[in-house]
Amino acid sequence: MNVWPILSALRRNPMGAILIVLQIALTVAIVCNALFIVQQQTRLISRPSGVDEASLFSFYNLWGSNTTDYKSRVQVDLSALRALPDVEDAIATTGLPLRGGGYHYPVAISPVQTKDNPEASVYLTDQHGLNALGLQLAAGRWFHSDEIHDMDSDHDNPESAPMAVLTDALAQRLFPQGNALGKAIYLGKSPATVVGIVKRMQAARISTSSQTAEYAVLVPFLWEAPASLYVVRAKPGRRDAAIQAAQLALSQISRSRSIANVQGFDETRSEAYRPYRATAIILACVGLLLISVTGLGIVGLTSYWVSQRKRQIGIRRALGARRIDILHYFHTENLLVVGCGAIIGVILANLANTMIVEHFEMDRLPQIYIVAGAVIVLGLGQLSVLWPAWRAARISPAVATQAN
Repeated sequence: MNVWPILSALRRNPMGAILIVLQIALTVAIVCNALFIVQQQTRLISRPSGVDEASLFSFYNLWGSNTTDYKSRVQVDLSALRALPDVEDAIATTGLPLRGGGYHYPVAISPVQTKDNPEASVYLTDQHGLNALGLQLAAGRWFHSDEIHDMDSDHDNPESAPMAVLTDALAQRLFPQGNALGKAIYLGKSPATVVGIVKRMQAARISTSSQTAEYAVLVPFLWEAPASLYVVRAKPGRRDAAIQAAQLALSQISRSRSIANVQGFDETRSEAYRPYRATAIILACVGLLLISVTGLGIVGLTSYWVSQRKRQIGIRRALGARRIDILHYFHTENLLVVGCGAIIGVILANLANTMIVEHFEMDRLPQIYIVAGAVIVLGLGQLSVLWPAWRAARISPAVATQAN
């Protein structure tokens, strides 16, 4: 079809076309970035933590102000928890993936700390930690019982650990040539020998980076303090029963304590990622709303153009134009207008993504999302124009030539 008559008609009444072009451009720019952010947030939310999520639960154990001898009390608690028929294992620590807490240190391979050293979560654990958390040992070994040291709130120095277990992601970051076992790392001035590597364990803090999210160090300490995080792994399918049994057992041992914030790991995950889930839902709704408004705008403007061109359409029909020709005319006109908007939108989408990357440390938008966004908008335009174009094609030549 010859597009020059279409361009000529648009030039005589440009305001409606310009508004649609701007609307399309903004829709492409916003929807492309919104969909990419939704995809990023969804991927972030679904990342595995590395622990046995289905069986794990945790809670804070808070001793009364007159309580003393925390070490023996913690050991009695852990022995009681491990003896429960529904419990696989348990540890006392200060932090857990996605729950927060614990320590955060820059990790180096020499005593000299630099700004390029990665920061990692540091978890305290004992000889039961591997089984209690459900971690997968990728290389090396776990800590032995005679290697566990005591730590309390008055002697809070995890950087003094003589040995450590790293996550595979952190081991590859520190030792890109491989073979991290037996090497020394530094959380402070003292070296810690790497004795093992676990496949995966997320940091206590949520990271938007897939790689740094698994930077974690485990060190051999038993946490003995007025406040501890007890992490318990139930036997398969017995978590709910284990939660009830654990609270009852601890209350029978001593009532001079408070048990707070009992959470299954699924609740921990849901709570940690709630803001990210809300962001994804809001952006998805905004994208759908923009697409809907854009589609309605195209329908409205095309319907207006049809009502304004009844006489011209009737003349074309009287001169032999078929219904399919009228349909082609309006679809081609729509393709030109929406195509111009999509081109501008592609440029705006890249500019907007550049700003997002610089200010929010997110990944760069792949061009496939921009292409997909432009194609979606072009398809939306063709669908939106279908009904008013069909109405135009059904105009009788006799009725149209009599219209004012």
